[in-house]
Amino acid sequence: MATPVYAHGVGPPGELPMSVATLGLVAAAAVLISFAALVSGWREPRFPTANSGRVLVNLGSGVGRVGLILGRSLGLITVGLALTACFVVADDTLVNIAPRIVFVTLWVFIPIGSAFLGDLWRWLSPFELLACLGKRRCDEDSDNEWSLYPAAGLLAGFLWLELAYHRPAGRTPLALMLIIWTAWSGIGALLKGRVWLRSHDPLAVFCRLVAAMSPIHVSGGSLYIRQPLVGLGQLAPQVGLSALVLVVLGGTSFDGLSRTGWWADIIGNRQGWDATAFNTMGLLFSMSLITALFLGCVRGMQRKDGNENPDFEDGFALSLVPVAVGYAIAHYVGMGVFEGQQLLIQLSDPLDRGWNLFGTADEYVNYRLVGPTLIAVVQALGIVGGHFAGVVVGHDRALATLRRKDDLSSQVPLVLLLASLTAIALILLVEA
Repeated sequence: MATPVYAHGVGPPGELPMSVATLGLVAAAAVLISFAALVSGWREPRFPTANSGRVLVNLGSGVGRVGLILGRSLGLITVGLALTACFVVADDTLVNIAPRIVFVTLWVFIPIGSAFLGDLWRWLSPFELLACLGKRRCDEDSDNEWSLYPAAGLLAGFLWLELAYHRPAGRTPLALMLIIWTAWSGIGALLKGRVWLRSHDPLAVFCRLVAAMSPIHVSGGSLYIRQPLVGLGQLAPQVGLSALVLVVLGGTSFDGLSRTGWWADIIGNRQGWDATAFNTMGLLFSMSLITALFLGCVRGMQRKDGNENPDFEDGFALSLVPVAVGYAIAHYVGMGVFEGQQLLIQLSDPLDRGWNLFGTADEYVNYRLVGPTLIAVVQALGIVGGHFAGVVVGHDRALATLRRKDDLSSQVPLVLLLASLTAIALILLVEA
């Protein structure tokens, strides 16, 4: 029997391979040592001028076109199947595939996969097809003036559904969410084109940011392989970028908070909308805390540097993208492993009609596939690795942005920010 898709717990804290004190010291040391190493030998920005790398595939070639057709077809089937299942399959997570398509495929596999394999949603998105049918056709637009606040708001709504609402896997709320998302992204893509889509579809925006840290990327109609992380130094900051990243970080932090014994005592026996109200307050608290930490540190850097760059906040938010990926790996690795197996089982009978299309309908989830200790190690590595990458990106951004590049003390708030986020993440991880 599968556990509910919205139960993100992945084992008791006693399964962790080391104590929280030891883990915290190791993480803090890693952040500080990495910063010390960077400032001692990395005195000029490297990411903005990094080359595109080596060409893997020309997307205009036969192989490239076939790949795009397959990807868009798979994306169309995935979104269409989720919507269909919401209307024709029983409201039961054991048989309805829609919750796992939304919370596992769209929210876990595709964004995290984009950090390593490039922008997977750009390859899969059926809305890209509608953008090609619109008046702008498939021409690339260089306009970067779109605000990301609408996408941040939609993403916050999704996180509320996943983490605060009392029936996140119910087919009615999922159907409403999918209809709003597909109508917003589909109509916008058809009327406004690709650039609008990649700045307003919340999944497209998040995957685009995450994919910037990937060694695989698309440029000028070709697929390239390059040094990892450099893309984050080449992204032009957009209005609302920091809001979107902070929404994700705050939401993932609340996911960890909601699994602690402390939060379980607060919720107690509350159910329905009573539980939703308390979870909503917890979600807002987590988002507010992460936002306050970020704004306090970054604006402190800006004042100390005497910098009036209007993109200062949004530019430094790019250093939190690897942190968000690390948080996602830590909080969703267990769900990905076990609910991913259930998803593969359900794919043989996605509409609960007694089919066995791929021969997996009679299989069971193997809860011994990955042990709790290995999961804990992956969680810890995800957090520490994400924060190390954040230090690298933040330091390079500082060298490219700050006026007083030789004043290393101006970067101290950034290190304190990352160290604080590391501590919060590890405490929530151990207490879950």
